[in-house]
Amino acid sequence: MTRALFVSNGHGEDVIAVAVARRLQARGVELVAVPLVGRGGAYEGIGATVLGPRSELPGGGFTMMSLGALAADLRAGLLRSTWRQWRAVAEAAGAADLCVAVGDRYAVGVARYLARLPTYFLHVNRSAASWPSDMPPWRPPFGPLERAIMRGARAVYARDGASARWLRSRGLANVFDLGNPMLDAVEGEADVDVAPPWVMALPGTRADAFASLPLMLEAMRRPPARGERLLVAWAMGEPPAAPEGWAAEATGRDRGVVLRLRHRDGTVAHVTRDAFATLVRGARAALSTSGTAAEQAAGLGVPVVGFPTGGPQYTAAFAAAQRRLLGDALTLADADPQAIATALRRAWTDDDLRGRAARDGERAMGRPGAAERVARHMMGDLASLASPGSLG
Repeated sequence: MTRALFVSNGHGEDVIAVAVARRLQARGVELVAVPLVGRGGAYEGIGATVLGPRSELPGGGFTMMSLGALAADLRAGLLRSTWRQWRAVAEAAGAADLCVAVGDRYAVGVARYLARLPTYFLHVNRSAASWPSDMPPWRPPFGPLERAIMRGARAVYARDGASARWLRSRGLANVFDLGNPMLDAVEGEADVDVAPPWVMALPGTRADAFASLPLMLEAMRRPPARGERLLVAWAMGEPPAAPEGWAAEATGRDRGVVLRLRHRDGTVAHVTRDAFATLVRGARAALSTSGTAAEQAAGLGVPVVGFPTGGPQYTAAFAAAQRRLLGDALTLADADPQAIATALRRAWTDDDLRGRAARDGERAMGRPGAAERVARHMMGDLASLASPGSLG
């Protein structure tokens, strides 16, 4: 039996990896995963063997973005966790036939130099389309070291055509534009027992969520946003605590609506688990401080309103890059409840904006089906390695 080792570095990356892993699994491939950020719970849902320390560090995968995040992660055991991850990758590679890296240069670097297997890289973290046009030539979207690492992979699957063209123009012949598997990774079908349409809140999977959710809740209490139903896609460990002025009501469920946050003025927020796909289908607009989830929603036609946090992920720089990628599918507001409410009302009611958002979301994210194309290409290339006379 063919065995694939997955190496990914982030919650969103895990979800995207699983979309491709499912297609390999359908072809009889056995799955092993080493998540480099967090616990890798997405892999458990498809029965993959998950190895490594599975540590939850405070930086949430953004260790090198600030000295504060680096210091916090070092105190929490970054060096020991990293060593254990590297050892898990090297040991798992001994019984694997291929390695699939999902994320950025760190993920593919670990895959190439520690697994030492035919490596297939899903570069999902960055797009040439989101790179500032005023960047100096010495700061390209994909640097020389990153390109050198990618050059040794069997295949690099760029997240969009702009990235594929840029990399090919720099001499990388192993780059393929097969679409973005993100839209094949929209999962979570639990019922929510709330009639659509609604506002979908996407606080994210990092510490940003705890600061941004209270702002989202307050925005829903203020004209002109007040009155729409708010459903929160909560992906962190424990359910959120009730902010001041709100009361938490547990539903006793572990899927769908697991908690209701009720304000004394009557505003209610429904906190959900395992219901992301359900929420996307019923959403007329979204509030977001997330990465992958916001891009998935935008790609499926939901206009998104974002606002910067203090980090570690959804900083002003991250938000600006996401805006360049998504165009009018993302409106950025100040981190103020009234400003958020005003932007949300426009996303809810302005038909012209909604039309531009749908167009730009599809342009940035493509259409579903890429996960199947990527899995088919991987298996075809792997078979060519075993064929007599193969030049690979």
